[in-house]
Amino acid sequence: MSLPRIDKVVIVLFDGLRPDMVDGAMPTLAGFRDGGLWFRNARSVFPSLTRVCTTSLATGSWPGRHGIVSNGFHLPNVLQGAQIDTSDVGHLKLMRKKLGHVVAVDSLGQALARKGKRMATVHGGSAGSAFLVNHDVVANGHWTVSVHGEEATQTPDAIARAVRACGPLPGADIPKVDAVAYAGRVLRALALAGDAAADVSVVWLPEPDTSFHYREIGSQGSRVAMAAADAAFADILDHVRGGPFAETTAIVALSDHGQISTVEEVDLMAKLNAAGFAAATRPTDTTTLAMTNGAAGELRNLTADPGLLPAVVDWLLDQPSVGAVIARDALPGTVPMDLLHHTHAHRPDLFYVMRADEGADPYGLPGRRAFTGGVPLGGGMHGGLNRQEMSTVMIWDVPGGRRGVEEAPTALVDVAPTLAAMLGLDLECQGRDLPLWQQEKHDVEHLATQGRGGAGSFTLYRTRVGPRIYIDHLV
Repeated sequence: MSLPRIDKVVIVLFDGLRPDMVDGAMPTLAGFRDGGLWFRNARSVFPSLTRVCTTSLATGSWPGRHGIVSNGFHLPNVLQGAQIDTSDVGHLKLMRKKLGHVVAVDSLGQALARKGKRMATVHGGSAGSAFLVNHDVVANGHWTVSVHGEEATQTPDAIARAVRACGPLPGADIPKVDAVAYAGRVLRALALAGDAAADVSVVWLPEPDTSFHYREIGSQGSRVAMAAADAAFADILDHVRGGPFAETTAIVALSDHGQISTVEEVDLMAKLNAAGFAAATRPTDTTTLAMTNGAAGELRNLTADPGLLPAVVDWLLDQPSVGAVIARDALPGTVPMDLLHHTHAHRPDLFYVMRADEGADPYGLPGRRAFTGGVPLGGGMHGGLNRQEMSTVMIWDVPGGRRGVEEAPTALVDVAPTLAAMLGLDLECQGRDLPLWQQEKHDVEHLATQGRGGAGSFTLYRTRVGPRIYIDHLV
């Protein structure tokens, strides 16, 4: 089959957007979905955290291959006394200095550069996420604008151009209406600028994620944030469809993860210490367990004691706030880490996932969870394996492409290989090239793994499509 010519790709990512919240709140995106190819069963990665998602999207690989295993993780050979905070560009640069790299595999940006093609990124989220969209941006000859300014990007000259074209950088008020609008303006002014347009343009909108976290998922503030993101998307669509490359541009609308409401905050570190385990998020010489907080977090054994992890697992599995424990090594009562695509040397000894369910939150939306900190109680959270955390928006509008609803499972790791095939790039990925022009017939096998956490029994659902396995959800 001869495929239509595609010269440009525009990717619009709505951070934290749940697919079930689009209707009635985001009319432009809903219309785009109804007129494009909607992958209804698109999923995130685990942990369903932004920088893990970002790197999986950029590389087409699971965290077990690219090595960004969480938003924050402990690597004492790189940084002692604290976790590596992947939102912090300084920490990412420290990884590069100590390890020789930040991401262990090539990304779409590198594949584009090898073909002499250009990538432009405008990012309204964290500086670290902006970094990871195109981690080797300088060597690639591309540019990234972060709304956090010149110190927070690898290409500060792009910030200066953005300010000249679009005015001062936005503030940090929540809802981030100004940041969303600014990101859209910069994309249109710089990345989509006529003959100078990049081959692949990415805009990462920080909403509704920020408002879900700090204004609660079903609140009026979050609806304002969603409306702002939808308005920015409308302006981008009008610009592209009215521009010189309208007939040869593919447009992709995505989200990286969803969110659910927090209903219980647990001081897991204090409980571990009270039980006799010296756990700390900022390890010292007396710490035996390095840990991180959130909807899901890590635990690393800093000792040579072979009995420590089995004892910790036994304790965790007796805590009613803990939903599941995922282990690097075979330990009774745990889920094997490789089932969730974690095989990289950076992976921790244990992930804990706090309990979650599909009951209605105070706004009537499905999904509630316990967590160990990071946002105000009642705010939205993600990182775990709840259905609403794992479900993502994925909609493609490509020249000559299919329309309608695609039910086959897919995930963030499928975006880069699909773009690579579309643009004739060489990029080794773990994801697959999605069937955008002709429907493919795949036998989908549903996999179920039973387990029991402190909150009771659970089932981890995954799906197999050909040789590839996708994470669906845990309930």
